[in-house]
Amino acid sequence: MPTTPVPRGACSYGIVLCLLLKLSVSSSFQIGPLLSTCVDACDRGCTEIRKVQAARETNDDNLLKVELKDAEDPRSALTEADEAAHRAIVGSLREAWGDELRIVGEEDDDEDLAKTLAEMTFEPPLDRDLFVDEIGETADIDASKITIFVDPLDGTREFVEGRLENCQVLVGIAIDGEAVAGAVGIPFLDGTMDNESTVIYGIDGMGTGVKGATLTRGPYPLDKHIDGVKYPRPHHATGDSTAEVMDACRQRTIKRFGGSTVIYGGAGNKILAAALGEVSCSIQHKVGGPLTTIYMAPQLHVPSHHSSQKCAPEAILKAMGGKMTDLFGEEIQIYRDDAPTRCNERGYLASAPGSEEIFHEALAANMVALDAVQKYKAETEA
Repeated sequence: MPTTPVPRGACSYGIVLCLLLKLSVSSSFQIGPLLSTCVDACDRGCTEIRKVQAARETNDDNLLKVELKDAEDPRSALTEADEAAHRAIVGSLREAWGDELRIVGEEDDDEDLAKTLAEMTFEPPLDRDLFVDEIGETADIDASKITIFVDPLDGTREFVEGRLENCQVLVGIAIDGEAVAGAVGIPFLDGTMDNESTVIYGIDGMGTGVKGATLTRGPYPLDKHIDGVKYPRPHHATGDSTAEVMDACRQRTIKRFGGSTVIYGGAGNKILAAALGEVSCSIQHKVGGPLTTIYMAPQLHVPSHHSSQKCAPEAILKAMGGKMTDLFGEEIQIYRDDAPTRCNERGYLASAPGSEEIFHEALAANMVALDAVQKYKAETEA
């Protein structure tokens, strides 16, 4: 039987076409399976942190390997728990989705860590089907629009100091520069190893859920703050920063809205406190320390932001009906590819669900009216 000659170059063209088709199929994601794997990865991060804490508690001298990313700043502590959780989260997500998924990690660039991740395998594979019934089929999202922000242990300083109730694992999903979905893992539900960990997850506009142990937090602040006499309501969460701008914000908030400020460790923890109604609002003037690391294909580009501490809890807050802006009442820009430099120093204002937008607007207006805030804003824009 005669055969039709194959035109010169047709085979190579066919191969290229097949590769392009494969790329077009693999470079888009659906939010349900993606969030499912993020929840599973977050849960695995919690497991790794608990393993380190368990070993720490059985060690007679209670030693924990700790190094400072900034020798002058105890908030920059990096522990073996951070590293173990980072490997579990970033490694399993990378294995599940390949190099086309952009992942921004909280920890420093580490060639040894990158090599270790490349050599590791993760069994069983991450679960893509946690939300098949709840979410089902959705529109495909182009990979170039998605960034995963990972903080394997938000509240490392608190972990080192044994204030375990402040520790969280954060895996957030930003689409087109906005926090859309995420998972917040709580390794130590009541600040101890007595109960299993839990993961709060959510999608803005669709709601939230919990995987794992029953959530025992909310609507009241962490136990040491529930004294209604010493800490009259409403409560406003801040950190322990002594910066001039934060002192001014605390004083104005109490003067305008009454109540008292309560101290929460960890940026994500403060935002979650607002989401759960433990506090009326959370106020922070900046987040993050050293530059973050980006784990992605080399042909892709995204700035290195201090976004990992904010993306997941902001998504949860919005999914629950709360609101979040930067300290100056402006839109959060930190997840965008074209985010301005030093945007991590614009901080955040997070207001609780049910507090109404008018409260958030009043809060922001009161902050911006402060001379200390205007001075700080000028410094961040310099």
